[in-house]
Amino acid sequence: MVKELAAAAALAFAITAQAPGNTVDLRGEDWDDATGEAVITDIQDGQKEIRIDASGLEPNATYSVWLINEAPMMGEVGIGSGDLIFESDALGRGFYIVRIPSDQFKDWDKIEVMHHPNRDTEDVESAELTLTGLLDYQSVEKEG
Repeated sequence: MVKELAAAAALAFAITAQAPGNTVDLRGEDWDDATGEAVITDIQDGQKEIRIDASGLEPNATYSVWLINEAPMMGEVGIGSGDLIFESDALGRGFYIVRIPSDQFKDWDKIEVMHHPNRDTEDVESAELTLTGLLDYQSVEKEG
């Protein structure tokens, strides 16, 4: 199983590295070793694809991905409309991919990855900010 996950992660990374798009660096918050990137690419039907590739995470742990608007009263939302959760592998690597409407980017300032130590993604009080990166809407629009 670990070999299959490693092969899938390597393939996903290779595809991500070749994809043209805007790259957002994700920096560690709770763990200094946590790093990653989100590659944002235009795809069909007015959508963008976000691929997150992260390392230095807690092994075999649960994470969720969020889009954040820092303006008062705007709040936060799980990214996309499906499963916003991923699990890290035994080496602390994680990969996530989602498609969202292109016009949604203008509403959000940053992307965050939260760790859920108790594996309950609905318990946001216990969640820990693990990775964060600024979304530059104008850059995303120019490149994507």
